[in-house]
Amino acid sequence: MPTFPAALPHGPLTRVADRIHTLRGRFRMGAGMIISRTMTVIEGDDGLVVVSAIRLSDAGHAELDALGRVRHLIKLGDAHGIDDPYYVDRYAPQIWTLPGARLVGIGAGRRLGPDGPIAGGTVVDYGTPAGQREAAYRIPYAGGTLITCDAIQNCVDSEGASLMIRLVTPLLGFTGGVIVPRMWRRKRKLAGTAVRDTLGGLLPLTFANLVTGHGPAVVGGADEAVWAAIAHASR
Repeated sequence: MPTFPAALPHGPLTRVADRIHTLRGRFRMGAGMIISRTMTVIEGDDGLVVVSAIRLSDAGHAELDALGRVRHLIKLGDAHGIDDPYYVDRYAPQIWTLPGARLVGIGAGRRLGPDGPIAGGTVVDYGTPAGQREAAYRIPYAGGTLITCDAIQNCVDSEGASLMIRLVTPLLGFTGGVIVPRMWRRKRKLAGTAVRDTLGGLLPLTFANLVTGHGPAVVGGADEAVWAAIAHASR
């Protein structure tokens, strides 16, 4: 039997909009360093679609299974995916990835795009180099919902984070609501108009809601918050 990372404490599966659910969990970066992370669960036409998978407790999986059968697994960014192999082993879902994505413990599956897993979905690929592949995914549900990984985050609380992380993250710029994190920009050597060039594919999109890989969902007016975050980071 394969060995997977153990489940860490997490919150409940919460409906945030029509057909959109989130669950907030944790990720252990090292000794005393636990950060918050967020999983998105979408009620698709043929079953559940999971983005940024988080391994759950037995009770959590019972809650997920009561919602429907997990049919699809989306990998939006190279930096997220530690629990993807566990979901593949447990549910045998169809895997959807970006071209050139870094895959650890999972197969390449199908290319994420307008043909699936959500009909009418739009992928905004940031075109980052190998090892930094990442995209956003807009789906037409609930007035339009944008799902992101690390490039766009909603930093409004420290739920699930360890004390060390709670003290350090504000100093690193993880504060202020919807943002393009300073660390994300530095990792990709982006500054000024290069930020706008990289994330510019988000600007023509309209969407009521936002679910990021970290932090709670934004319900209502999310597109304006994302546009403002990109403008601020591009100064």
